[in-house]
Amino acid sequence: MAELSYISASRKPVNTEGLEQAIRESLDRLPPMPAVITRVMEMTNDPNCTAQELQRVIGMDEVLSSKVLRLVNSARYGFPRRITTLSHAIILLGFETVRNLAIGVAAVRLVLRHGVACPVNRQRFWEHSLETALAASTLARHLRKDLILREEMFLTGLLHDLGILFLSQNFPEEYRAVVEHCGSLEEAPAVEQEVFGITHCEVGARMVEYWNLPPVFAEVMLHHHAPVADSPFFQQVGAVYLGDKISHSVGTDDPHDQMPEIPAELQQVFRLNAEAWNWCRREVEMQMDSACDFLHILQSP
Repeated sequence: MAELSYISASRKPVNTEGLEQAIRESLDRLPPMPAVITRVMEMTNDPNCTAQELQRVIGMDEVLSSKVLRLVNSARYGFPRRITTLSHAIILLGFETVRNLAIGVAAVRLVLRHGVACPVNRQRFWEHSLETALAASTLARHLRKDLILREEMFLTGLLHDLGILFLSQNFPEEYRAVVEHCGSLEEAPAVEQEVFGITHCEVGARMVEYWNLPPVFAEVMLHHHAPVADSPFFQQVGAVYLGDKISHSVGTDDPHDQMPEIPAELQQVFRLNAEAWNWCRREVEMQMDSACDFLHILQSP
């Protein structure tokens, strides 16, 4: 699922002059993170915050409120009774899930430009992002990490390629040249560097820094193609790196226990062998249908 499929169109010459500066100017024009989302992030990090206090803030944003209720009633959670109140939904989902939904909704809302001609197939883009997110979260579960870290790995995995969406929507003709010269997302940074003078990894890191998201987001954005061992977020970056690999294997005829070449340090940290790889890949495939609800909620108006 990690191939960089695109919507074909007649090829035009790529003018790379001044592109990097144009990208910087486009980044400077990014809308800021909405005040409600910033407040939600602050409150969910406060151990003294209550569900009722959080509910009052989320209730100020009609779109976010409706998405919280849609998520808690989705197939992903499968509660036997319909949840109708925001405070009940927050208690059932937990602060971390609500925080992740808020960040995800805001990021997608700020970047996704409907109706824009885009050379990247958005459906495949989001499928890959969701598979990576599920795989990163599954790897955290494999390591018996707590729910907070699993949720963090899920959201960073979901948003890790946001720089691709930004570049492909703001510079569609130039990004078409990138798509036509690489067969997979793993090859994209080198071609982006040649065409734009900057990669989607750097663009994504600048985006989340501008939005004042936690530092782990910038680190994952920047290094998800090449984890840095001495990073304070090595596990999160490594999980997304491996999630990328797992996503690439999903939907192929490769044997489930056929593990690609992975740096020895990551194999050791994540206790990966053929059996563990097989389990993670199967978990992603089984979770995709119910997890798609989360994706649909993020993308819907």
